Amino acid sequence: MAKVIRCECGYVARGATEAELLAQAEGHIRDTHPDLVGRVSRQDLLDMAEEV
Repeated sequence: MAKVIRCECGYVARGATEAELLAQAEGHIRDTHPDLVGRVSRQDLLDMAEEV
Protein backbone atom coordinates (compact mmCIF):
# COMPACT_ATOMS: atom_id res chain seq x y z
CA MET A 1 0.00 0.00 0.00
CA ALA A 2 1.24 3.50 -0.84
CA LYS A 3 2.33 5.90 1.87
CA VAL A 4 2.67 9.66 2.14
CA ILE A 5 4.60 12.05 4.34
CA ARG A 6 3.14 15.54 4.73
CA CYS A 7 5.72 18.25 5.35
CA GLU A 8 4.82 21.27 7.45
CA CYS A 9 5.52 23.45 4.39
CA GLY A 10 2.74 21.73 2.44
CA TYR A 11 4.84 19.36 0.34
CA VAL A 12 3.57 15.77 0.14
CA ALA A 13 6.06 12.96 -0.51
CA ARG A 14 4.50 9.82 -1.99
CA GLY A 15 5.82 6.33 -2.55
CA ALA A 16 4.55 2.87 -3.38
CA THR A 17 7.45 1.45 -1.36
CA GLU A 18 9.37 2.67 1.68
CA ALA A 19 12.41 3.20 -0.55
CA GLU A 20 10.46 5.44 -2.94
CA LEU A 21 8.89 7.36 -0.07
CA LEU A 22 12.23 7.95 1.64
CA ALA A 23 13.88 9.03 -1.62
CA GLN A 24 11.12 11.62 -2.19
CA ALA A 25 11.22 12.90 1.39
CA GLU A 26 15.01 13.03 1.63
CA GLY A 27 15.23 14.83 -1.72
CA HIS A 28 12.71 17.39 -0.50
CA ILE A 29 14.66 17.95 2.71
CA ARG A 30 17.92 18.43 0.77
CA ASP A 31 16.34 20.84 -1.73
CA THR A 32 13.97 22.82 0.49
CA HIS A 33 15.11 22.42 4.09
CA PRO A 34 18.91 22.05 3.97
CA ASP A 35 19.13 23.06 7.64
CA LEU A 36 17.42 19.74 8.49
CA VAL A 37 19.86 17.51 6.58
CA GLY A 38 21.34 15.07 9.08
CA ARG A 39 18.82 16.04 11.76
CA VAL A 40 15.85 14.03 10.50
CA SER A 41 16.49 10.29 10.42
CA ARG A 42 14.96 7.77 8.06
CA GLN A 43 13.09 6.35 11.06
CA ASP A 44 11.74 9.83 11.88
CA LEU A 45 10.41 10.04 8.32
CA LEU A 46 8.83 6.59 8.48
CA ASP A 47 7.20 7.51 11.79
CA MET A 48 5.56 10.47 10.00
CA ALA A 49 4.27 8.32 7.12
CA GLU A 50 0.57 7.62 6.61
CA GLU A 51 -0.95 4.86 4.48
CA VAL A 52 -3.19 6.05 1.65
